[in-house]
Amino acid sequence: MRKLGISVTGGDTPWREQMDLMAEAGFDYTFFDWNADGQTAEWAEYARAKGLAVDSLHAPFGKINAFWEDTAEGEAYYRLMLQIIEDAAKVQINKLVMHTTVGNHPPQTAPLGFVRYRKMCDFATEKGVHICFENLEPFPHLHEIMAAIDDPFHGFCWDCGHNLCYTPHVDMMALYADRLMCLHLHDNYGVTQPGNIDFRDDQHMLPFDGVLDWDWVADKIAKSGYPGPLTFEYSSRTARRHADRPYRDFMQTAMERAQKLRTMVEEKENN
Repeated sequence: MRKLGISVTGGDTPWREQMDLMAEAGFDYTFFDWNADGQTAEWAEYARAKGLAVDSLHAPFGKINAFWEDTAEGEAYYRLMLQIIEDAAKVQINKLVMHTTVGNHPPQTAPLGFVRYRKMCDFATEKGVHICFENLEPFPHLHEIMAAIDDPFHGFCWDCGHNLCYTPHVDMMALYADRLMCLHLHDNYGVTQPGNIDFRDDQHMLPFDGVLDWDWVADKIAKSGYPGPLTFEYSSRTARRHADRPYRDFMQTAMERAQKLRTMVEEKENN
């Protein structure tokens, strides 16, 4: 039976309590953001003590656009990514999820950016950390990076919610299913203002609460050959949406939805 994972959501519920309730609900995996407070090792240790494997670490992305630029900020961000890879390796987290842009106005791709990405991925290979590039806004950056970084040690993180609200016209799994290494599963209402792609639509809702075609998602996963866990990515937006109920109740509902999708995937795999 395929394993199930869930992210730390943020919000008002302390992270330790979140992990306690993940384990209580029956999740097998968790994943979370790297943070600058040196807590990555603490979070990983606590998760494992609760019986939760750590599927991946998520890199910060607020300044990712600088990666393409010949600036002090760009070089600092590159150095930060090397440190994050080092941190992940030290605590045996072998996948690092990374965005390639942020916002609607990233700089154009540039040779220096590709040099940094290649050097970063070479370093990650040495450390045993897979870089998983995640789909986001509708720009060529992801496609050009996936072409440039052809080492099969690194690959793709499919965020099906992003596929719906940022690039509904692009079948990301048709492009990258053969390089799929991890999943970010969540729902939303799609592009609510056609022609105005924006972060506001990235709601990180529970599956089946939005308009995403989950039969299509299950079919894509089943046909990909991906053997890993189904991992559901929730955020502070998710927490706010469910703030009027105990976090334990939210986690139980999250597990019920995860089990429903798992059944759908496994039925397709067995047919």
